[in-house]
Amino acid sequence: MSDADGVEVRPAAAADEPDIRRLVGVTPMPGAVAVRFAREPDYFLGTTIMGDPCDVLVGRAADGRLAGIACRAERRAYVNGVETRIGYIGQIRLADGFRGRWLLHQGMSAFRALSPPGMLYAGVVARENPRARGVLLGDRSPGGLRSVRLAGLTTCAILLRPRRPARAAGVELTTAAETGLDPVVAFLRTEGPRRQLFPAYDVADFTGGATMRGLSAGDITVATRSGSVVGVMAAWDQAAYKQDIVDAYGPSLRRLRPAWDVAARLIGAQPLTPPGAAIALAFAACTCVAGDDPDVMRALLGAATARARAMGKAFLMLGLADDDPLLRVARPWLHVTYHSDLFLLAWDVDPTAAVDGRLPYIEVATL
Repeated sequence: MSDADGVEVRPAAAADEPDIRRLVGVTPMPGAVAVRFAREPDYFLGTTIMGDPCDVLVGRAADGRLAGIACRAERRAYVNGVETRIGYIGQIRLADGFRGRWLLHQGMSAFRALSPPGMLYAGVVARENPRARGVLLGDRSPGGLRSVRLAGLTTCAILLRPRRPARAAGVELTTAAETGLDPVVAFLRTEGPRRQLFPAYDVADFTGGATMRGLSAGDITVATRSGSVVGVMAAWDQAAYKQDIVDAYGPSLRRLRPAWDVAARLIGAQPLTPPGAAIALAFAACTCVAGDDPDVMRALLGAATARARAMGKAFLMLGLADDDPLLRVARPWLHVTYHSDLFLLAWDVDPTAAVDGRLPYIEVATL
Protein backbone atom coordinates (compact mmCIF):
# COMPACT_ATOMS: atom_id res chain seq x y z
CA MET A 1 0.00 0.00 0.00
CA SER A 2 1.18 3.57 -0.62
CA ASP A 3 0.09 7.13 0.13
CA ALA A 4 -0.03 10.32 -1.88
CA ASP A 5 3.49 11.30 -0.83
CA GLY A 6 4.89 8.18 -2.47
CA VAL A 7 5.79 6.10 0.59
CA GLU A 8 5.09 2.43 -0.03
CA VAL A 9 4.45 0.19 3.01
CA ARG A 10 5.17 -3.49 2.40
CA PRO A 11 6.62 -6.59 4.08
CA ALA A 12 10.36 -6.41 4.62
CA ALA A 13 12.63 -8.44 2.35
CA ALA A 14 16.18 -9.65 2.84
CA ALA A 15 17.42 -6.74 0.73
CA ASP A 16 15.93 -4.29 3.27
CA GLU A 17 17.93 -5.72 6.19
CA PRO A 18 21.00 -3.42 6.06
CA ASP A 19 18.82 -0.29 5.98
CA ILE A 20 16.60 -1.63 8.79
CA ARG A 21 19.62 -2.37 10.94
CA ARG A 22 21.00 1.09 10.22
CA LEU A 23 17.74 2.85 11.14
CA VAL A 24 17.32 0.90 14.38
CA GLY A 25 20.93 1.50 15.36
CA VAL A 26 20.84 5.30 15.00
CA THR A 27 17.49 6.03 16.68
CA PRO A 28 17.97 6.64 20.43
CA MET A 29 15.19 5.91 22.92
CA PRO A 30 14.95 8.62 25.61
CA GLY A 31 15.40 7.97 29.32
CA ALA A 32 17.82 8.33 32.22
CA VAL A 33 20.16 6.53 29.85
CA ALA A 34 19.37 7.25 26.18
CA VAL A 35 19.94 3.94 24.41
CA ARG A 36 20.24 2.91 20.77
CA PHE A 37 19.23 -0.66 20.03
CA ALA A 38 21.75 -2.14 17.63
CA ARG A 39 20.92 -5.45 15.97
CA GLU A 40 24.23 -6.77 14.67
CA PRO A 41 24.99 -8.79 12.62
CA ASP A 42 21.45 -9.35 11.23
CA TYR A 43 18.24 -7.63 12.32
CA PHE A 44 16.12 -10.67 11.52
CA LEU A 45 17.97 -12.90 14.02
CA GLY A 46 16.26 -11.06 16.88
CA THR A 47 12.77 -11.19 15.39
CA THR A 48 12.50 -14.93 16.11
CA ILE A 49 12.33 -14.29 19.88
CA MET A 50 9.43 -11.85 19.45
CA GLY A 51 7.04 -14.49 18.13
CA ASP A 52 6.08 -16.73 15.25
CA PRO A 53 5.09 -15.36 12.85
CA CYS A 54 6.87 -12.02 13.16
CA ASP A 55 5.84 -9.62 10.42
CA VAL A 56 8.23 -6.75 9.72
CA LEU A 57 6.86 -3.87 7.66
CA VAL A 58 9.00 -1.26 5.94
CA GLY A 59 8.02 2.06 4.41
CA ARG A 60 10.05 3.14 1.38
CA ALA A 61 9.92 6.61 -0.12
CA ALA A 62 9.80 7.06 -3.89
CA ASP A 63 13.51 7.93 -3.87
CA GLY A 64 14.35 4.66 -2.11
CA ARG A 65 14.91 6.03 1.39
CA LEU A 66 13.70 3.90 4.31
CA ALA A 67 10.94 5.91 6.00
CA GLY A 68 10.19 3.56 8.89
CA ILE A 69 9.67 0.05 10.19
CA ALA A 70 7.27 -1.73 12.56
CA CYS A 71 6.84 -5.31 13.78
CA ARG A 72 3.79 -7.46 14.50
CA ALA A 73 4.40 -10.81 16.19
CA GLU A 74 2.20 -13.60 17.52
CA ARG A 75 2.97 -15.75 20.54
CA ARG A 76 1.25 -18.19 22.88
CA ALA A 77 0.33 -16.77 26.28
CA TYR A 78 -2.26 -17.03 29.05
CA VAL A 79 -5.21 -14.66 28.98
CA ASN A 80 -7.45 -14.99 32.04
CA GLY A 81 -5.66 -18.26 32.77
CA VAL A 82 -6.39 -19.81 29.37
CA GLU A 83 -3.69 -20.51 26.80
CA THR A 84 -4.32 -18.55 23.62
CA ARG A 85 -2.49 -16.69 20.89
CA ILE A 86 -1.84 -13.01 21.45
CA GLY A 87 -0.02 -10.44 19.38
CA TYR A 88 2.72 -7.93 20.06
CA ILE A 89 3.24 -4.64 18.22
CA GLY A 90 6.52 -2.83 18.63
CA GLN A 91 9.95 -1.97 17.22
CA ILE A 92 8.36 1.10 15.59
CA ARG A 93 11.02 3.40 14.17
CA LEU A 94 10.48 6.39 11.90
CA ALA A 95 13.35 8.05 10.07
CA ASP A 96 13.95 11.79 10.31
CA GLY A 97 11.68 13.59 7.91
CA PHE A 98 8.98 10.90 8.09
CA ARG A 99 7.45 11.48 11.49
CA GLY A 100 3.88 12.38 10.51
CA ARG A 101 1.03 10.31 11.93
CA TRP A 102 -0.04 9.27 8.44
CA LEU A 103 2.83 6.77 8.14
CA LEU A 104 1.94 5.13 11.45
CA HIS A 105 -1.72 4.96 10.41
CA GLN A 106 -0.65 3.31 7.19
CA GLY A 107 1.45 0.70 8.99
CA MET A 108 -1.25 -0.13 11.53
CA SER A 109 -3.80 -0.49 8.75
CA ALA A 110 -1.49 -3.02 7.09
CA PHE A 111 -1.13 -4.91 10.39
CA ARG A 112 -4.91 -4.95 10.79
CA ALA A 113 -5.20 -6.77 7.47
CA LEU A 114 -2.76 -9.42 8.77
CA SER A 115 -4.41 -9.80 12.18
CA PRO A 116 -6.63 -12.81 12.96
CA PRO A 117 -10.14 -11.75 14.06
CA GLY A 118 -10.45 -10.96 17.77
CA MET A 119 -6.72 -11.07 18.54
CA LEU A 120 -5.47 -9.07 21.54
CA TYR A 121 -2.10 -7.36 21.31
CA ALA A 122 0.41 -6.15 23.87
CA GLY A 123 2.48 -3.00 23.44
CA VAL A 124 5.05 -1.36 25.72
CA VAL A 125 5.88 2.36 25.68
CA ALA A 126 8.58 4.06 27.74
CA ARG A 127 7.36 6.76 30.10
CA GLU A 128 9.99 9.10 28.64
CA ASN A 129 8.37 8.78 25.21
CA PRO A 130 5.33 11.09 25.45
CA ARG A 131 4.92 11.25 21.68
CA ALA A 132 4.28 7.50 21.41
CA ARG A 133 1.92 7.65 24.39
CA GLY A 134 0.02 10.46 22.72
CA VAL A 135 -0.40 8.40 19.58
CA LEU A 136 -1.78 5.41 21.51
CA LEU A 137 -4.06 7.38 23.81
CA GLY A 138 -5.07 10.20 21.48
CA ASP A 139 -8.47 10.78 19.96
CA ARG A 140 -7.36 9.47 16.58
CA SER A 141 -5.86 6.02 17.14
CA PRO A 142 -3.60 4.77 14.34
CA GLY A 143 -5.38 2.49 11.90
CA GLY A 144 -8.42 2.15 14.17
CA LEU A 145 -6.35 0.45 16.89
CA ARG A 146 -8.02 0.62 20.33
CA SER A 147 -5.86 0.68 23.45
CA VAL A 148 -6.04 0.58 27.25
CA ARG A 149 -3.22 0.86 29.77
CA LEU A 150 -2.95 -2.47 31.55
CA ALA A 151 -0.16 -1.70 34.05
CA GLY A 152 3.01 0.21 34.71
CA LEU A 153 6.25 -1.68 34.20
CA THR A 154 9.47 -1.24 36.14
CA THR A 155 12.71 -2.56 34.70
CA CYS A 156 15.61 -2.70 37.13
CA ALA A 157 19.09 -2.74 35.65
CA ILE A 158 20.66 -4.51 38.63
CA LEU A 159 24.33 -3.73 39.15
CA LEU A 160 26.32 -6.97 39.26
CA ARG A 161 28.89 -7.37 42.01
CA PRO A 162 30.13 -10.12 44.32
CA ARG A 163 27.41 -11.10 46.78
CA ARG A 164 26.91 -13.75 49.39
CA PRO A 165 24.54 -16.41 47.98
CA ALA A 166 20.96 -15.96 49.18
CA ARG A 167 19.33 -19.01 50.72
CA ALA A 168 15.72 -20.02 51.26
CA ALA A 169 14.85 -22.57 53.94
CA GLY A 170 14.52 -26.04 52.48
CA VAL A 171 15.18 -24.82 48.93
CA GLU A 172 17.84 -26.25 46.64
CA LEU A 173 19.10 -24.34 43.61
CA THR A 174 20.06 -26.23 40.49
CA THR A 175 19.86 -25.55 36.76
CA ALA A 176 17.60 -26.89 34.04
CA ALA A 177 20.64 -28.72 32.69
CA GLU A 178 20.52 -30.82 35.87
CA THR A 179 16.78 -31.13 36.41
CA GLY A 180 15.85 -31.42 32.75
CA LEU A 181 13.48 -29.11 30.92
CA ASP A 182 10.31 -31.16 31.42
CA PRO A 183 9.75 -30.29 35.12
CA VAL A 184 10.71 -26.66 34.45
CA VAL A 185 8.17 -26.28 31.65
CA ALA A 186 5.53 -28.17 33.67
CA PHE A 187 6.02 -25.67 36.52
CA LEU A 188 5.83 -22.66 34.20
CA ARG A 189 2.61 -24.01 32.70
CA THR A 190 1.11 -24.56 36.16
CA GLU A 191 2.14 -21.32 37.86
CA GLY A 192 2.39 -19.03 34.83
CA PRO A 193 -1.39 -18.68 34.28
CA ARG A 194 -1.63 -16.74 37.57
CA ARG A 195 -0.14 -13.83 35.61
CA GLN A 196 -1.93 -12.14 32.74
CA LEU A 197 -0.08 -12.59 29.40
CA PHE A 198 2.52 -14.98 30.86
CA PRO A 199 4.14 -16.91 27.97
CA ALA A 200 2.80 -20.43 27.42
CA TYR A 201 6.15 -22.15 27.04
CA ASP A 202 6.77 -25.69 25.90
CA VAL A 203 9.97 -27.71 25.77
CA ALA A 204 10.47 -27.03 22.06
CA ASP A 205 10.80 -23.29 22.82
CA PHE A 206 14.01 -24.02 24.75
CA THR A 207 15.47 -26.54 22.33
CA GLY A 208 14.67 -25.23 18.85
CA GLY A 209 17.35 -22.54 18.85
CA ALA A 210 15.13 -19.65 17.68
CA THR A 211 12.40 -18.86 20.24
CA MET A 212 14.89 -18.53 23.11
CA ARG A 213 17.93 -17.88 20.93
CA GLY A 214 21.14 -17.96 22.96
CA LEU A 215 19.56 -19.32 26.17
CA SER A 216 20.95 -22.66 27.35
CA ALA A 217 19.52 -24.99 29.98
CA GLY A 218 22.52 -24.13 32.16
CA ASP A 219 21.43 -20.48 32.20
CA ILE A 220 18.08 -21.36 33.83
CA THR A 221 18.12 -21.49 37.63
CA VAL A 222 15.60 -23.87 39.16
CA ALA A 223 14.52 -23.72 42.81
CA THR A 224 13.20 -26.98 44.25
CA ARG A 225 11.74 -27.91 47.62
CA SER A 226 11.32 -31.56 48.56
CA GLY A 227 11.95 -32.47 44.94
CA SER A 228 9.27 -30.17 43.50
CA VAL A 229 10.00 -27.05 41.45
CA VAL A 230 9.00 -23.86 43.31
CA GLY A 231 10.68 -21.20 41.19
CA VAL A 232 12.47 -20.47 37.93
CA MET A 233 14.58 -17.59 36.63
CA ALA A 234 16.91 -17.49 33.64
CA ALA A 235 19.83 -15.19 32.85
CA TRP A 236 19.59 -14.67 29.08
CA ASP A 237 22.57 -13.36 27.12
CA GLN A 238 21.41 -11.90 23.79
CA ALA A 239 24.58 -10.03 22.87
CA ALA A 240 25.18 -12.21 19.80
CA TYR A 241 22.25 -10.53 18.02
CA LYS A 242 21.01 -7.62 20.18
CA GLN A 243 23.11 -4.79 21.61
CA ASP A 244 22.03 -1.81 23.72
CA ILE A 245 24.36 1.10 22.94
CA VAL A 246 24.64 4.05 25.31
CA ASP A 247 23.82 7.18 23.33
CA ALA A 248 23.96 9.62 26.27
CA TYR A 249 23.38 9.87 29.99
CA GLY A 250 20.75 12.15 31.47
CA PRO A 251 21.80 15.11 33.65
CA SER A 252 21.64 13.22 36.97
CA LEU A 253 23.63 10.19 35.87
CA ARG A 254 26.07 12.39 33.97
CA ARG A 255 26.86 14.27 37.19
CA LEU A 256 27.01 11.08 39.25
CA ARG A 257 29.02 9.04 36.78
CA PRO A 258 32.55 9.80 38.14
CA ALA A 259 31.52 9.00 41.72
CA TRP A 260 29.54 5.96 40.55
CA ASP A 261 32.55 4.56 38.70
CA VAL A 262 34.82 4.94 41.74
CA ALA A 263 32.25 3.30 44.00
CA ALA A 264 31.64 0.50 41.48
CA ARG A 265 35.30 -0.44 41.42
CA LEU A 266 35.42 -0.49 45.22
CA ILE A 267 32.56 -2.99 45.41
CA GLY A 268 33.76 -5.16 42.54
CA ALA A 269 31.27 -3.92 39.91
CA GLN A 270 31.93 -2.61 36.42
CA PRO A 271 31.89 1.16 35.80
CA LEU A 272 29.12 2.72 33.75
CA THR A 273 29.39 2.00 30.05
CA PRO A 274 30.90 4.95 28.13
CA PRO A 275 28.71 6.59 25.46
CA GLY A 276 29.00 4.81 22.13
CA ALA A 277 29.69 1.40 23.69
CA ALA A 278 27.38 -1.58 24.21
CA ILE A 279 26.10 -2.21 27.73
CA ALA A 280 27.20 -5.61 29.01
CA LEU A 281 23.85 -6.96 30.13
CA ALA A 282 21.74 -10.08 30.43
CA PHE A 283 17.98 -10.33 30.87
CA ALA A 284 16.13 -12.08 33.67
CA ALA A 285 13.55 -14.28 31.92
CA CYS A 286 10.96 -16.96 32.72
CA THR A 287 10.60 -15.39 36.16
CA CYS A 288 8.04 -17.44 38.07
CA VAL A 289 7.78 -18.20 41.80
CA ALA A 290 5.19 -20.42 43.48
CA GLY A 291 3.02 -18.34 45.79
CA ASP A 292 5.26 -15.31 45.10
CA ASP A 293 7.48 -16.52 47.96
CA PRO A 294 9.94 -13.65 48.60
CA ASP A 295 12.67 -15.94 49.96
CA VAL A 296 12.58 -18.11 46.85
CA MET A 297 12.60 -15.00 44.65
CA ARG A 298 15.60 -13.63 46.56
CA ALA A 299 17.50 -16.90 46.10
CA LEU A 300 16.69 -17.06 42.39
CA LEU A 301 17.71 -13.45 41.86
CA GLY A 302 20.99 -14.09 43.63
CA ALA A 303 21.70 -17.08 41.41
CA ALA A 304 20.70 -15.26 38.21
CA THR A 305 22.89 -12.26 39.00
CA ALA A 306 25.80 -14.57 39.78
CA ARG A 307 25.26 -16.36 36.48
CA ALA A 308 25.13 -13.06 34.57
CA ARG A 309 28.28 -11.84 36.31
CA ALA A 310 30.06 -15.07 35.36
CA MET A 311 29.16 -14.24 31.74
CA GLY A 312 31.08 -10.96 32.12
CA LYS A 313 27.97 -8.81 32.34
CA ALA A 314 27.60 -5.55 34.25
CA PHE A 315 23.81 -5.57 34.66
CA LEU A 316 20.90 -7.98 34.90
CA MET A 317 17.68 -6.49 33.49
CA LEU A 318 14.60 -7.54 35.47
CA GLY A 319 11.22 -6.23 34.27
CA LEU A 320 8.02 -6.68 36.29
CA ALA A 321 4.68 -4.95 36.72
CA ASP A 322 4.79 -2.08 39.22
CA ASP A 323 2.45 -3.92 41.61
CA ASP A 324 4.11 -7.32 41.33
CA PRO A 325 5.18 -8.49 44.82
CA LEU A 326 8.30 -10.03 43.26
CA LEU A 327 9.46 -6.53 42.33
CA ARG A 328 9.64 -5.61 46.02
CA VAL A 329 12.33 -8.25 46.45
CA ALA A 330 14.47 -6.67 43.72
CA ARG A 331 14.12 -3.02 44.75
CA PRO A 332 16.75 -3.10 47.56
CA TRP A 333 19.43 -4.26 45.10
CA LEU A 334 21.54 -1.44 43.68
CA HIS A 335 20.05 -0.66 40.29
CA VAL A 336 19.09 1.88 37.63
CA THR A 337 15.33 2.07 37.04
CA TYR A 338 13.41 2.35 33.76
CA HIS A 339 9.68 3.02 33.76
CA SER A 340 7.27 2.11 30.98
CA ASP A 341 3.63 1.19 30.49
CA LEU A 342 2.05 -1.99 29.21
CA PHE A 343 -0.92 -1.48 26.90
CA LEU A 344 -3.53 -3.93 25.68
CA LEU A 345 -4.44 -3.29 22.05
CA ALA A 346 -7.11 -4.60 19.66
CA TRP A 347 -8.99 -3.74 16.49
CA ASP A 348 -12.25 -5.64 16.69
CA VAL A 349 -12.74 -6.32 20.42
CA ASP A 350 -12.85 -4.03 23.44
CA PRO A 351 -9.46 -4.40 25.20
CA THR A 352 -10.88 -2.79 28.36
CA ALA A 353 -13.24 -5.72 28.96
CA ALA A 354 -10.98 -8.49 27.65
CA VAL A 355 -9.00 -9.32 30.80
CA ASP A 356 -9.65 -9.91 34.49
CA GLY A 357 -7.69 -8.43 37.39
CA ARG A 358 -4.63 -10.71 37.36
CA LEU A 359 -1.24 -9.08 37.59
CA PRO A 360 0.38 -8.97 34.14
CA TYR A 361 3.75 -10.34 33.17
CA ILE A 362 5.52 -9.48 29.94
CA GLU A 363 8.85 -11.05 28.92
CA VAL A 364 10.84 -7.83 28.52
CA ALA A 365 13.73 -9.73 26.95
CA THR A 366 11.59 -10.40 23.87
CA LEU A 367 10.45 -6.81 23.22
